[in-house]
Amino acid sequence: MRSTGFLALISCVLSVFALVVGIGVAAADEALDTSKLPRVPGTKDIFASPSSTIFTAPGAVTEAADGTLAALTAAGWQPYAPAFGEPMKSPTMAIANLKKGAIGLSVFITVAPAQNNATSVTYTLVAIANDLPFPKDATDIKFDGDRPFLSCVTAGNLAATSDFLRTELIARGWSPWSVKDNAKSAYADEKTEKGLYAYYVRDTGKPLILVLQSADDGKTTVKIEAVPPEVLHPAEKKEAAKASEPPPAPAAKPQDKVGDAMDDLAASIIKQAQQSVADAMSGAKPTAPDTADRVSDAPAETLTVLDGNTAPIPVPSTAADVDFDGASGKLEFNSSSSVKQLAAFYRSQMKMLGWKEEKSVINQANMVVLAFQKGEQDVSLTLMKMGGAVNVSASGSALEKPEATEEAAASSDAASAPVNEPEKELEAEDAGGLPVPKEHSLSGSEQSMFRHGANANVPAKLTSVLTFYRRELGKRDWKEDPSKSVIKDDAAEVHYATAEGPAVLKLGRANGETTVALSVREDDKAKKSGLLAKPGQTKLLIGNFLETEAVITIAGKTIKVPAGAGSKGPDGPTLDVAPGKYPYKLKGGASGPAPDDPVEVGADEIWGLMIGPGGVLPVQMY
Repeated sequence: MRSTGFLALISCVLSVFALVVGIGVAAADEALDTSKLPRVPGTKDIFASPSSTIFTAPGAVTEAADGTLAALTAAGWQPYAPAFGEPMKSPTMAIANLKKGAIGLSVFITVAPAQNNATSVTYTLVAIANDLPFPKDATDIKFDGDRPFLSCVTAGNLAATSDFLRTELIARGWSPWSVKDNAKSAYADEKTEKGLYAYYVRDTGKPLILVLQSADDGKTTVKIEAVPPEVLHPAEKKEAAKASEPPPAPAAKPQDKVGDAMDDLAASIIKQAQQSVADAMSGAKPTAPDTADRVSDAPAETLTVLDGNTAPIPVPSTAADVDFDGASGKLEFNSSSSVKQLAAFYRSQMKMLGWKEEKSVINQANMVVLAFQKGEQDVSLTLMKMGGAVNVSASGSALEKPEATEEAAASSDAASAPVNEPEKELEAEDAGGLPVPKEHSLSGSEQSMFRHGANANVPAKLTSVLTFYRRELGKRDWKEDPSKSVIKDDAAEVHYATAEGPAVLKLGRANGETTVALSVREDDKAKKSGLLAKPGQTKLLIGNFLETEAVITIAGKTIKVPAGAGSKGPDGPTLDVAPGKYPYKLKGGASGPAPDDPVEVGADEIWGLMIGPGGVLPVQMY
């Protein structure tokens, strides 16, 4: 698989393009940190910062999307649809937009090949040019902050809704405008047969018209949109036209250094991905790049299906070095045909076989990503120009073959075995204040109340990685404890004493790489907190992010957890338990894991059990 490393890079680029969309956008609220926003249980950080956070989540894209939106909605975020289109959602990709006050949040969920086809979730803060108020109980919300435009339905009556919107619009700098009096007015509502309307003006931007209508079911429909200045009284035209002039453009900010480091292909992919996301949010049709850069849907011409093809999907006759793995659902080959020909081949062949093509953000002369769906099966293909040939890689449930199970087991055993490669000296880089090998396919960091750590996957022998850590941790004056350490050919657990507290390095083997998990307990902070259990036991801190009371049963105890308890600090119920595995049951508006899915705790530890819309998230805090 010669292209695996490069494809992983491109996959990482695609996973972070939502972050790139947010580059240069300051947080609307400096206190907001996307890494601390609600999530579904069982996530793992890939990248974390206040303005954008990327993590993997269990389950398929649709499952992760539903759970993520439920968690954010429970925390006060209001989801909205594009004003003039439909939200993007497919089995392999979902984009959602939410707002809380004047803060915008974009959520991008997709399959991430670079993370072993895990589901990747990206939170990115979004600057809202023209914030419009959402009623708290609003449904069917459609919003566009650029036009601006808002439509929704609320259970409030006309008078209450008008009062709410007037107050909120005034707080945002808008003033009611009376066309009759040709002036700003505190009360400017004009009655209609089944509703009312009002105009609002601001120093910059077009005037707004607010239209409220009473529906037959007693609810109120809301519509706010920009109108030309000419709709106001003629005497106001000049002033309104002046007010409509756009403000001076802000000074251009220096281009982000991340973009400078990307090669031309990756940069062009990000550029097109940005445009596609913007189009999806606005409901506009995707903007086509220049003709010279876009792949057409020309007929496949001379391409036919390869004789003797054993893959479940067609393979073109020009394919060479075909590598099909039915156990993992992967296919890869090289072809002398062009990217355009191969794209046309697959669009034609898959359509004839009853497959439906899903929209993709990548469609260029040197790279095309295709996604197909049929029933519950899916398959995605990446066609990439690599020198004088095109590399094609495919994955998905349609490529999985149950009969390959035995071969998969043998392959898995071989992949977990130590690699036959020479020892090599690894360079170091930082991940959350801890060292990880610079040569890695994945790295990340974690931080809890009294514990921090780093993790990585490294394409090197376990002994090389162990040598790296003994060298780097020795430089920090960490003292290894040989009496507790266990080292084998395919795994290692090394214990250290540090100035902060005890640390553990765990190494393993998976998919031909060495896995790294390094964690440090912060002793002084834990002792000063007063939260440590008696020696040999473990303290459970229970929190509830829901707006209603929850009830959890664990270790033979049934505990009521008030709404919001422990969500902002360790002020929720606590429980001391002995080391072991503890199944639990949850009641109160959230569905927890099955009773046989326990949390396992060790001696002298602190664990947080965080209750949210998706169930319980166990987090080791010490």
